[in-house]
Amino acid sequence: MTLKAQDLFLFVGAGASRSVPAALPMFDELRRRILVGLNLPADESEDPRARASAKLAPEVFMLALSQGGVNVPSWLGDVLGAGEPNAAHHAVARLAAAGAAVWTVNFDQLIERAGGPGLVPCAWPAGPAEGAKLLKPHGTLGGELIVNAEAVLRGLPPAWEERLRADVRGRTVVFLGYRGLDLDFQPIWDDVLAAAGDVLWFDLPDPEEDRRKRLLLAGKEASGRLRLLPPVPPPEGVAPAANPSWDFVHWCRTEGLVDVEQDLVLRLFEEPKSAFVPLPGGSLAQARPVLQGLLGEIGAARRSYRALLRRPAHFVAAVRGLLALRLHHGGRGVARVLTGAWLLPPVGRLRTVRRRALLTRLTVLSKAGKYRAVLRGTGRLTATSGSTPWILRSAALRSSASLDEAVDAGATAWTLARAEGHPVRVAHAAFQRTLALMWADRLDEARTCLEQHLEPYAALAANRWVAWADFVRGGLAVREGDAEAATAHFRRSEDRFRGEALDDGVSSVLVARLAVLRLRGPDSGFQEALEDIERFRRTSGRQRLRYARRHRFMRHAVLLERAEFARVHTRDIDEARRLYEEVAASPYPLHAAHGHLGLAMLEAEHRHPPEHARVALAVADRIGARRHVRHARALLAAPGPGRAPEFFFC
Repeated sequence: MTLKAQDLFLFVGAGASRSVPAALPMFDELRRRILVGLNLPADESEDPRARASAKLAPEVFMLALSQGGVNVPSWLGDVLGAGEPNAAHHAVARLAAAGAAVWTVNFDQLIERAGGPGLVPCAWPAGPAEGAKLLKPHGTLGGELIVNAEAVLRGLPPAWEERLRADVRGRTVVFLGYRGLDLDFQPIWDDVLAAAGDVLWFDLPDPEEDRRKRLLLAGKEASGRLRLLPPVPPPEGVAPAANPSWDFVHWCRTEGLVDVEQDLVLRLFEEPKSAFVPLPGGSLAQARPVLQGLLGEIGAARRSYRALLRRPAHFVAAVRGLLALRLHHGGRGVARVLTGAWLLPPVGRLRTVRRRALLTRLTVLSKAGKYRAVLRGTGRLTATSGSTPWILRSAALRSSASLDEAVDAGATAWTLARAEGHPVRVAHAAFQRTLALMWADRLDEARTCLEQHLEPYAALAANRWVAWADFVRGGLAVREGDAEAATAHFRRSEDRFRGEALDDGVSSVLVARLAVLRLRGPDSGFQEALEDIERFRRTSGRQRLRYARRHRFMRHAVLLERAEFARVHTRDIDEARRLYEEVAASPYPLHAAHGHLGLAMLEAEHRHPPEHARVALAVADRIGARRHVRHARALLAAPGPGRAPEFFFC
């Protein structure tokens, strides 16, 4: 069937405005120039701190700049107001005039300029006007813009979602220069597009991005109606180069939809030279510590705020920034001070102060591994308690009580955090739920939660949540027996944690990597890795963040790795037994079950009844540790002695 313009729904992203003569900068370039302007690390090839910023979403940067006093909409108007419509903009405008429905999340006005006076956009915050051919759900230059994380987390307004569903129904959907990362659209795309026809996607080729897009539109992929179109050879005489705008214009020509003048088409292949408008100079000093905090450079942020104390114009902002850093990144001393909040009467404004102080105290206790205290403090939660106590409860349940209950608490926390529009809480809740699912050996659910909840929202939160997402990826790779993939994921995670000097994260990666080294075999450098962990544990630094000093949970995890290495690789049975016995007495039931399971494996290998398997089974079954349950049952059902398989858990 021949396609007509009125059969099309076009969704245009920033990639369409990259080619000449538009030549607008992509966000990666903007981010690099912003970091350079603030004298922060920007070269990903040389500095892990720069690599740490590369996965963060544009909105989280814009929010940080706004908090630092930058007038972001005005600055974006200067940055994105340049350039002229390119061939793709002209093609889109002509299709809109001929009856296509066109949506764009771009702030620039290049499509409407290409369409002339007859193409009037309808932009947020107004509702979608009936009969409008060009809709801009994130706003447009000269008006209000959706430029921060909280706004995106609120989701697409109901009137806009209703219009989106109406516009795609029965139409062929075309994505142009769009990556599919907007979190107000991402959760609904697959459902919305169920009523559409074929989906064509014009973007730069990238196997990892292609996989993500197929997961994003799983329904269309399953029905065979999603086409990620490959690059088209350029016109004769032009050097080959991937260019989605050219691919789209060529497709329009081939389908007989619209044509564009050849001189404009050839300009698509010119090297774009984007002009960068620097951030307003007066706001740079205050924006710098906010971005340092976002990137996890807490010590550097403190130093920057202290320098601002000497500048009257920034004094109040500096005091607030220092207090926030102290509350969010303080240690047990902060928890002890905040205990006094119980004495405040829960009336009037004191009710809010009391609640926030007690939540901060519970957060500090959770970071320090005081899980029983956290469970006591979150024992009477309701659906109106807010996301933070549910997040803390999920973490405490995962480490000291029930994995399945931790999953449920994490799900409640995630729903509440979405409703609150708080990106860090959303990412934190997703992390707790994903990790609990992985520990419970509900691996398919863990992968889904990682890909649909943790990874997308981590990019909207902060560097450490991207690092934790990489950490979970590494853990899943260990479960799959893929040492190479696990090593790569853990390396990225460690780079990010070291970039913000978050010792707890680095410690977690170093311990988890022991399982990878056991996967590789006895000559993998396991003993050297143990020495690295011990050296790291002994070191300290004023600017490093270490919330959980002498944390027994982490220590027991190391003992279990050592015990398995001794049992399987060095055959030092006495050492393995000593280590397993120590962990079997752990106050953490997951580790206690693991310790008893190790003792049961030794019993089975030495022709003794695996009595410890019964204890391991009882504890593991109670907390929902399915992998431990399966191994314990296998030992109890074994007909005779034999070498128990190596056990991997991280």
